[in-house]
Formats: sequence, C-alpha cells, structure tokens
Amino acid sequence: MEADANKKLENPGGDQVLARLGGKGAGLPFFAFVDAKGELIVSAKRPVEGKPEGANIGHPYQADEIAWFMTMLRKAAPMMTAAERLTIEDWLKSQKK
Repeated sequence: MEADANKKLENPGGDQVLARLGGKGAGLPFFAFVDAKGELIVSAKRPVEGKPEGANIGHPYQADEIAWFMTMLRKAAPMMTAAERLTIEDWLKSQKK
C-alpha cells in the first residue's frame, strides 16, 4: 500500500495476503497473527456491534484498542506469561502520558 513513487517496495502478493487475512480496506497499520501454516489465528479487526466486519485497531492506543491487542496476544501466544503480557500492556498504556 505504498504511494505510487514507492510501489516497487511492496511485497509481491502482499495485497492477496492482506485480503485473505481480512485486511483489505481496513486501513493501516493492519496486522494479524497466523499459525505455522499461515492460517489466521486473530487479526487487528476487533468485534464492533453493528459492524459485522469489525474495526481495525491500527496501532493500539485507545483503551479498547489495547484491550483487543491483549486479547490477540492471549489467543496467538498462549505460552506468553501474564507478566510478559503486562509489560506490553503497560508500555502501550504509557503512550497516553
């Protein structure tokens, strides 16, 4: 999704991967966690009432975005300890200061 002058920097096939993971039209940044086979575990599109497609959290900054990111980590990295998750959550929340 580079500007015209930088289209050569895009990853070949990246737009197809983005679409397959539900990120087409979601805005940037969009990210997703996949398993070893490349299958979607969870994406940055959090459930939102009235929006069946959900809403992209982008870079988690607001409280609801951070909460969804933490849900993503619990789903995609179940071996991560609570202390490790808390370190990430605290850092994300510190952006507001």
